[in-house]
Amino acid sequence: MGAHGRTPLLSAGHEAEWERINREEEAQERAMAMALTGAQRIQQGQRLSQQAVSLLAASIRAGHAPARAYWS
Repeated sequence: MGAHGRTPLLSAGHEAEWERINREEEAQERAMAMALTGAQRIQQGQRLSQQAVSLLAASIRAGHAPARAYWS
């Protein structure tokens, strides 16, 4: 439950708490990115690219995107 006790965090009225959560996550991501070496950044970029292509392929197979999207 959220800051209001009886309502879920995703319900209205928790904007301040979400702002705090988002700030903390951004700070953590920034610190992790700054700690990466050049080779690690390339490796991470390749991994993300592979995930994106896999997601696109799954979308095409499921019929949610045209097959030509794979080659664009």
